[in-house]
Amino acid sequence: MTISSLNRRMTVWISYAAFSVVQLWLSVSFPESDVAEYRYYAAMALRPPIFHHWPKEYPALSQLVFLLPRLLPFSYRLDFAAVALGALGILLAHGMNRHGPWWGLKLLGYLSLGTIGLFSERYDIFAALFGFLAIDQAVQRRWSWAWIFSVVGFLLKLFPAVFWPVFLIQEWRETQRLRWDRLALSLLTGLIMVGFQAAMASHQAFTSYRYLLNRPVEIGSLAASLTALGGHFHLFYAFGSVDVRAQGLAHVIGDALTAVGVICWLSVFRAQWRGRLDLIDAALLTLGILLLTTKVFSAQYLIWLAPLLALKRGNWFFILAFILTSFGYPVGYAIPGMFSWVIYIFTARNLLLTAGFVLLAWSHERMSSTAVFSRELSR
Repeated sequence: MTISSLNRRMTVWISYAAFSVVQLWLSVSFPESDVAEYRYYAAMALRPPIFHHWPKEYPALSQLVFLLPRLLPFSYRLDFAAVALGALGILLAHGMNRHGPWWGLKLLGYLSLGTIGLFSERYDIFAALFGFLAIDQAVQRRWSWAWIFSVVGFLLKLFPAVFWPVFLIQEWRETQRLRWDRLALSLLTGLIMVGFQAAMASHQAFTSYRYLLNRPVEIGSLAASLTALGGHFHLFYAFGSVDVRAQGLAHVIGDALTAVGVICWLSVFRAQWRGRLDLIDAALLTLGILLLTTKVFSAQYLIWLAPLLALKRGNWFFILAFILTSFGYPVGYAIPGMFSWVIYIFTARNLLLTAGFVLLAWSHERMSSTAVFSRELSR
């Protein structure tokens, strides 16, 4: 390892230390209700009979994350922040060993721009860690580990399941074998966990899935943005978030976007199947479509995206989208008189994200077309 590489790594760890100090201070100085909810779930899990109470809105494995801070000696809020920062440290150490210190600096940059006000008070970094490990193992063609890490991420916060079609297609391209058995085992693991929940507390077996299905259109979603641009709307609080309704219009737009999302997914999978997208870009686009076409897009979901974006060249659409996310939350919520603008801030953020993903897809399509044209000329 060269001296310059060591210096860059040191810069990353110094930046991580500064980020950690800020996060620990924020977790104590500006407490949020989410951590109190995590503490409640941890307390209920240990109430006799043990493990007969599960989080109502999160998959079962999240319970272990909520219990981890109880092993530390300080307040739950400070201990949770320390555990979340520890997960980030593991992600940085692994990612820099694989992709170099520049990746680590970009990751910290994205997190500082878009999630500085909430990183240590959400548990999304744990799911993001396993989602990134899954992608990274797939890049190295360690398919068994890729699926294992993605399943762990799925049992923490569901979203890594969107990588499963990407894994199926990429492994087929490299081995000419469609490994349906891996998909079946992954789904079976999820069913086993649901069965365990049902055995311990039958009334809570599918609570996280029902919670997600029943949620209204959340203020940060693209569906909410289009609703706001379309006319009169009303904000209300439910399911732990600010939501949007407009005489049924929000749900119509949300359902239409979901259908568009499915079509976009199929287009991504087709392009990957034909070799026009590599694994990382297919995973990025698949995750981006999920974020933009579902009815819930909380600010902390950018934590899922940041490690994968750090693998790519800088894109101003994404950078500005991360900055605007922080202006929407927590700044827009904290400054009196600014809250009425939050939905429009998120609207601009969502349009920037959409532009970023369109540019990513277009650039790959252009490179693929150029490669095909070059092959034709060389014949």
